Amino acid sequence: MNDHTLRLLPFFSMRQAVLTTCLLSAGSLWSADTVLAMKQQAGAFFDKHCLECHDAETKKGGLNLERVDYGMVGRVQTNLWTSIHDRMAKGEMPPAKQAQPSKAALEQVLAVIRPALITADRAEREVVQRRLNRSEYQNTINDLLAVELDLKDLLPEDQQADGFDNNGEALAVSTEQMQGYLAAARRAIDAAIVTGERPKTETFKVDSIREVKQYFADGSYSLVDGRVVIFTSSDNSSYSKISTRDRRIPVRGRYRFRFQAAAHDAADRLWFTVSGSSFAGLEATHKNLGYYEVSAEPKMFEIEALLEAKSAIQFFALGLPSYLKKKPGVMYPGVGFGEVEITGPLIEQWPPESHTRLLGTTDLKTGTLADAERILRGFVSRAFRRVSEDGEAARFVSLTKSLLESGRGFEESLRAGLISVLCSPNFIYLREAPQPDTTRITEAELAVRLSYFLQSAPPDDELLTSAAKKQLSTPAVLRVQVERLLNSPKSESFVKNFTGQWLHLRQLNDTTPDEKLYKKFDELLQVSMLWESEGYFREMLKADVPIEDMLDAKWAMLNQRLAEHYGIAGITGLDLRKVTLPANSVRGGVLTQAAVLKVTANGTTTSPVLRGVWVLENILGQPTPPPPPNTAGIEPDIRGAETVREQLAKHRNVESCNVCHRQIDPPGFALESFDPIGEFRENYLRWNVTNVEHNWGGVVKGAPVDSSGQTASGEAFADIREFKKLLLARRAEFARCLTEKLLSYALGREMGFSDRAAITKIVEQAQAGGNGLRTLVHAIVQSETFATR
Repeated sequence: MNDHTLRLLPFFSMRQAVLTTCLLSAGSLWSADTVLAMKQQAGAFFDKHCLECHDAETKKGGLNLERVDYGMVGRVQTNLWTSIHDRMAKGEMPPAKQAQPSKAALEQVLAVIRPALITADRAEREVVQRRLNRSEYQNTINDLLAVELDLKDLLPEDQQADGFDNNGEALAVSTEQMQGYLAAARRAIDAAIVTGERPKTETFKVDSIREVKQYFADGSYSLVDGRVVIFTSSDNSSYSKISTRDRRIPVRGRYRFRFQAAAHDAADRLWFTVSGSSFAGLEATHKNLGYYEVSAEPKMFEIEALLEAKSAIQFFALGLPSYLKKKPGVMYPGVGFGEVEITGPLIEQWPPESHTRLLGTTDLKTGTLADAERILRGFVSRAFRRVSEDGEAARFVSLTKSLLESGRGFEESLRAGLISVLCSPNFIYLREAPQPDTTRITEAELAVRLSYFLQSAPPDDELLTSAAKKQLSTPAVLRVQVERLLNSPKSESFVKNFTGQWLHLRQLNDTTPDEKLYKKFDELLQVSMLWESEGYFREMLKADVPIEDMLDAKWAMLNQRLAEHYGIAGITGLDLRKVTLPANSVRGGVLTQAAVLKVTANGTTTSPVLRGVWVLENILGQPTPPPPPNTAGIEPDIRGAETVREQLAKHRNVESCNVCHRQIDPPGFALESFDPIGEFRENYLRWNVTNVEHNWGGVVKGAPVDSSGQTASGEAFADIREFKKLLLARRAEFARCLTEKLLSYALGREMGFSDRAAITKIVEQAQAGGNGLRTLVHAIVQSETFATR
C-alpha cells in the first residue's frame, strides 16, 4: 500500500458518519400496560384456538405461541407476527379440522394485532443509507466523467436482499470493496484525463486467411470469393480463428469495422456474432458486439465499438454443428467472412469531452493550487449530485495542497484529490440526510431517487434544475419528468436490472442444458430467450399495456429462432417483434417464456417445487418458508421409473411437508409441460444407455407429462392454459406482488407490514388509470411513500 492509498483511506472512515440514523428500540414502542393489554387480548385467543398445536410441547411448524413477544421487539418478532396475522386473516389458522372462532372474534383479535404490528414494523424500517451497487457505480462514473468504462469487474459482486442488489441492507462496505473503489476511481480519472498528442486516425485492412489456411485441406474452412468460410459453431466463445489478430488496434478508443459476410450453401439465412477481445491472458476482456444474420447474397456490415489497446474482433458462426466430418461431394452450410477494414480511433474532439469537462482549459503543466481548488469545488458538486455544502470541498483541496507542498507535480496532486472525491461516502452513497420536523426527502434527494429508480444513473441537469427550483415534487412536473426519463435510452437500465432480478434472468447462464437430451439448444436461442423477456417488459412499459398481460396474453415478442422453438410459423429474421399468438397457444405472459422456464430448471430435469416456489414468490407474492429441518429433498429419477409427481405425492404424506406443498406443487405441475429449455413436451425425455462403459445410447421418450392439478383452494386445472385462467382470476394478488417488487426496487429497501396500506393505495390508483405498467410506475413515483425517507 503506497502513501497515496494511505492518504485516501481516511475518507472511507466517513461511512460511519453516513450511517448515523438513530432508531428507538422496539422495546420502548409501548408502555408495559399496553403490552400487557395486547397479551391479554391476543393471548386469550391463542389459548382458546391455537395452543393445542402451538404450545411449548407440540409447537407444530416450529411455532411456539407461548414464547412470542407481545412487545414485538426486533425484526424476527415482527416477521413472526406478520406470519401469524396473515395465516389467521386468510383463514388458514386455526385449521379447518378444529373448532373455528366466530368472524367477530377473529376480526377483534386482528384489530388488536394490526396497529401494534404496523408500529413495530415501521420502527424496523430504519433508513439505511445505501451505497451504489456495481451497475449504478459504473453508470455514475461514466455519466460524471463522460467516459465509457467497464468497472463492475473491479468491485466485489453485490449481495441481494428481498430479491434485489440495490437494497441498502445488503450493500455493506468491506476492505475489499474499498480497495475496489480505489482501483476503479484511479482507472476512471486516468481515462478521463488525456496527455500527449492526439492519436492519429488511420484506416487499414486485415483478414483471417493466414490463421486458417492450414485447415483448408481437412475441410474445416474454405476460401470462397475471397471470404473465409467456417462450417462449425465454436463451443468456446472466447476464441475464434476467424479474427483480426494479425493486426490489432494500436490504442484504446472507438473504432469502425467494415466487412462483408454471406451464407454459403445454405437453404435459409444463417447467423453469426462478433466479439472484441484484448487477449490479455487472465485479464483479457471480452465484449459482445452484436448478433447478425446473413443470406446467400453478400452483405456489407459496419460496426462501431470502443475497445482496449491491442484488441481484435472475432467472428463466430451460430446454429451450425459443433463438429463436422465432411463427406466427399456433400455440400455443407457455412458463413463466409471477408477482410475487415478498420478505421480509428474515431475522435470527435481533442482534448475529448471527458478532459475538458473535468479540467476546462487548465494546463496540467502550469496549473496552480487555485486551479486545483476551482476544479475540485466544481467536481464535488457534480459528484455528490447536489450543491456542495460550505467547506465540503476543503478536505480534498487540502489533500492536493499537501501533495503539492511535498514536491509532487500538479497533475499527480490533482489526480489524488479527484480520486479521493470518488472514494468519498458522499459519492458512493445515495445520501438522504434526516431533516427536522419532516420525514419527506428534499427535492434534490427526490431527483436522485427518481433517476436511480428509472435509469440506474445520476440525475441530469434538467432534473437537478427542476429540484433546485423546488418544482420537482409537484405532481404535474413529476409526471413530465417520469415520462422523459422513461423515453430516454438510459431507461434500458431499468428494464434490464429490474427484470434481471424479478424474473431471475441474471441466472440464465447458470445452467448448461444436457446436450444429449436438448440438442436444439444453442447460443442464439439462449440470447433470444433473454431478448424476449426483456422485450416483453419493455413493450408493456412503452405501450402502457395492462399488467394482467404478464399472466396471460394473446401476443409475444419473438424472432425467428424463438418462433421455431415455440413451433410458431411465419416469423423470419433476427429482430424481435410483437407477434399475435395462434389460437389456444400455450404461450403468452411471462410464465411460459423460455427464459423463465430455463432459470427454474437445472439443465437436465425440471422440478415442480422450484417452479412452484418461483410462481408463488414472483407472481402471487407468497414467500415460502424453508423446509423443516432434516426434511429429505426430492431427487428426480433420471431413469424415468418414477415421475416427480409420484415422488411428491409420497412427500406430501408427511404432514409438515404437506402444509407448504399443497401451495407449491400446483403451479409447478402446470409448468411440467415445458422442458428445461422451455420447449413444450408431452413426454419426458431420458438417455437410454446401450453401452455402460462409454455411456453410449440414445434419447427415448419417458413417461407422459401430466400437467394437471388442483390449487390449494380446490380449483382444478387440466393444463397450463387452464392454470393461467386461474391466475387471471387472482390478478389482484399479482398487482400487489408486482407493485411491491417495483416499490422495493425503487426505494432500495424491503417492504413490510407497515407499507401495506401504501401499496393498496398505489394499486388502486393504477387500476383507476387503466392498470397499465407505465401507469403503475407513475402511481409509485407520485405516492407519498416514494417521497418519504
